[in-house]
Amino acid sequence: MTRALLVCPEPLGHKQPAGIGIRFLEMARVLRDDGHEVTLLSPDGAGITPERIRDLTAAHDVAVVQGHIANELFAHGRNLPTVVDLYDPFIIENLHYHASRGPEVFAHDHATLMLSLQRGDFFLCASDAQRHFYLGALLAAGRLNPAAFESDPTLQELIAVAPFGVPSPRERAPRDTDAPRVLFGGIYDWYDPLLAVEAVAIARERLPRMTLTFNTHPNPELTPQGKLAEARRKAQDFVRFEPWVPYDDRAEYYDQFAVALLTFPQSIETDLSMRTRVFDYLWGGLTIVSSSAPGTDEILERYGVGAVVRSEDAREIAEALVYAVREEVSTRAFVEDYQWSHTLAPLREFVRAPHGTAGFSPPSSGLKVAAPRRFLARLKRRMGGSS
Repeated sequence: MTRALLVCPEPLGHKQPAGIGIRFLEMARVLRDDGHEVTLLSPDGAGITPERIRDLTAAHDVAVVQGHIANELFAHGRNLPTVVDLYDPFIIENLHYHASRGPEVFAHDHATLMLSLQRGDFFLCASDAQRHFYLGALLAAGRLNPAAFESDPTLQELIAVAPFGVPSPRERAPRDTDAPRVLFGGIYDWYDPLLAVEAVAIARERLPRMTLTFNTHPNPELTPQGKLAEARRKAQDFVRFEPWVPYDDRAEYYDQFAVALLTFPQSIETDLSMRTRVFDYLWGGLTIVSSSAPGTDEILERYGVGAVVRSEDAREIAEALVYAVREEVSTRAFVEDYQWSHTLAPLREFVRAPHGTAGFSPPSSGLKVAAPRRFLARLKRRMGGSS
């Protein structure tokens, strides 16, 4: 049995976790089911203090951490094997906040990511696209090096894909297709809620009782609310704003909706994201209409559980919504494939036998810096070419 300390950056006491909180709750459950002793530490309750970090790391065999709270763990904790969960590419998401919050956000994000890449022993990400992105970052941080490559040419022992997961399959209640409710969910600044409002307004020409629901964030202090404010200003009479639903109550909440909708502009954030709500909405049995994003596209198309709209044309989105409301779709195959016990397999394997790798440095090449021409000539000779 391993003693695992999970350090979650998101408050959990209100029982309304967002994506990161959900992931940590499910990590804790899966590891407990494996027979490990698990402590889940979050900012609420007694809080995450230097003293608690020092004492808890001394009493555990492995730590799992995500995001900026890793700075506190590495600053105050005992050195122990540490899994850094990189599923949420915060440094890319937060590029949206430069205009409103200035350069300090990126500077802090960059320093946090570099420290985590240097100090972590094993890394998790959510997709192949993310893995390639983080392999580049690990190369820049010195962790992808000749020694690491010779030890494991696949680098699976350094960074592995562990997508978001879902609970056990559930039966869904019948949908209301006469007065269909469309669920968007929480609004972050990389979404486009105004496009969603416009699309539903057009869809109401054919389904006049259709409504659109946004959810207000349970931790508004953790993320800017610019797009939410825009949505409130532009909301029409068919738009509803409802509180974030407690995690244990969300299944019954999802049963109130006929379809889910995601709209967002194209960006590097879109390329690297694996949106939590895609997984949870499909677990809830909801068909999804979404703007195009590599990870989301692949899931919706492979399982036939939604429609991808590869334009920002509100009429095309409206057409997809009307079709999705009228089409009966089963998400069960997706749910069975993405059980948390499957998606978290790399974490489970590491926790069974935690080990340190951060101190494993590459051997010195002995190559000294030379003037450009001399360096090129020496390199050609070493490779058997002419000078």
